[in-house]
Amino acid sequence: MSSRFLYALVGLAGLFGAGEAAAQNIAYAPIMTAASPSIVSGEAWRSYRDRFIQPDGRLVDFDNGGVSHSEGQGYGMLLAVLANDRETFGRLWTWTAQNLFIRGDNLAAWRWHPNQTPNVSDQNNASDGDLLIAWALARAAKRWNVSDFRMASRRIALAVGKLVDKSNPQNQILPPGAFGFARGQMADGPVINLSYLVFPAFDELKAVAAEVDWDGLKRSSAALVEKARFAPSGLPADWISLASSQLAPAQFQPAVFGYESIRIPLYVAWSSAAGAKTLAPFTSYWKSADAEPAVIDITTGKAKEPLREAGYRTIVALAHCAASGQVLPPALGKVDMSRYYPATLQMLALAAMAEKYPWCMTGSASASRK
Repeated sequence: MSSRFLYALVGLAGLFGAGEAAAQNIAYAPIMTAASPSIVSGEAWRSYRDRFIQPDGRLVDFDNGGVSHSEGQGYGMLLAVLANDRETFGRLWTWTAQNLFIRGDNLAAWRWHPNQTPNVSDQNNASDGDLLIAWALARAAKRWNVSDFRMASRRIALAVGKLVDKSNPQNQILPPGAFGFARGQMADGPVINLSYLVFPAFDELKAVAAEVDWDGLKRSSAALVEKARFAPSGLPADWISLASSQLAPAQFQPAVFGYESIRIPLYVAWSSAAGAKTLAPFTSYWKSADAEPAVIDITTGKAKEPLREAGYRTIVALAHCAASGQVLPPALGKVDMSRYYPATLQMLALAAMAEKYPWCMTGSASASRK
């Protein structure tokens, strides 16, 4: 599974070295306008849909050999609900159900490759992909009153709940996948990835699968985010070992805060888990809403690679908005459609801001917030 977690380092690095000529060819689309109160405006959604989603409903990661992931399908489904595009949602869900839900346990295989036979060579799941799909289905069921979507969401949510390590009720742990990360399966296991903890999904899946202790999982997950502050940067690593009471970067991946962990403040801010304490590692490092994030070497605290694309910078702005009400820098209100992953993160960060912190998008409600 490690190729999934390394692809962004390879695929996105090319853009940063491409120079001004590449920057001049970036496609932008506004996500919010004064005349369009929807979370994802028609223009932005159409640009995203036409660029990344095939007619059969497969969302394509062009920076990684044209593969598709359960995570990406979940992102696309969620954005389709936000855009009120039931037809595209249906295509995304149909492709996902037919091609990824092949394990027999209501969890999705994590990657589908167009140039391999079979297309799914590793049937392990990815917990964040399952959560995103279940969350999108729950929202779709509510928005369009479709009971089949609700039942599908429930099946997936209950399957995710079975993965949770409840041996210590005060410290519940959701592993990144069903296999390969537990004690005895890795030299420094159990290993977790905090960016797989989709906090807003925890909040909303209670409505379809109340049997799962989502609140307990959310509390334990927030505590892990607060605890995983590695000196000297104070940021978490993408992959973390829980082999001892002292958290440490996992051995099987580079010790960096990078393309994975940049999603943590997105999920925290979009959830009722949001709070200055949980967001503090990120807002402390990013001093303002217009700060430029980077891949950080956890051992030295030094930046290894800038994350200049708007999607990453919009997450920085969201974190400061949630923590202290800082207004979104105007340039980030337009979505950079150049690459799938940062474009997706930007769409999601702006959606989270519009749902929970609308005053940060306009600045006009700052006084009424207090």
